Amino acid sequence: MVQSHWEHVRLKTLPPVRVDGREGGEVVLTCSATGSPAPSIAWYKDSLFVSHMDWSVEESAGTMGETVARLTLPCLAPSDVGSYECRARSGEQEVSALTQVNTVPTDLTPSCSGADRPLISLWKKTYMVEEGQQAILSCRVKENQDIRDYQVVWTTSDGQPAQGNDIRFRLEENGDLIIQKVTFADMGQYTCTVTGAGGSDSVHTFLYPLAPERNLLRH
Repeated sequence: MVQSHWEHVRLKTLPPVRVDGREGGEVVLTCSATGSPAPSIAWYKDSLFVSHMDWSVEESAGTMGETVARLTLPCLAPSDVGSYECRARSGEQEVSALTQVNTVPTDLTPSCSGADRPLISLWKKTYMVEEGQQAILSCRVKENQDIRDYQVVWTTSDGQPAQGNDIRFRLEENGDLIIQKVTFADMGQYTCTVTGAGGSDSVHTFLYPLAPERNLLRH
């Protein structure tokens, strides 16, 4: 297994330091982090939790990868003004970045179109896990949207359902795809598509199984 002293995390995609959004418009903040174990990411507004991820869900030591968290503020209003913080955690390590969001008044009538479309807010862009271990491929919708209102489908690179007839694959209620006892044959790109009355959204995760660490010193 990957040892705990290898724990590390760093931000890869940083949101801008300041965003001035038009009232009634949409602001999208994207943050990604790489690390080992695969990082968890949460968004905070003025130090209060806003969106993903559950810190109680810890990745095993034998994982690495890049996690992406996308915070969407549709129909921007003065109440959205504030300091937004992206916090990424891997093991005991944590890093963060701040973004100040402001609103700009406009004479245009807010349309707020597409407010009902499903929005995927957290996923893993790349995910590496030791063979034989469990893989958690995340696909979480926007915090104020209920995943039960949408259809979630995971497919492989050839467009086939990821679950198929393999009992090792399980779709969680939160949209995550769990793969038990990962093998090298599971390597490839997996696509999560969330569909609802307002449209659909898709993200991709590349899964790369790693050969287990072996102790070469025999007594």
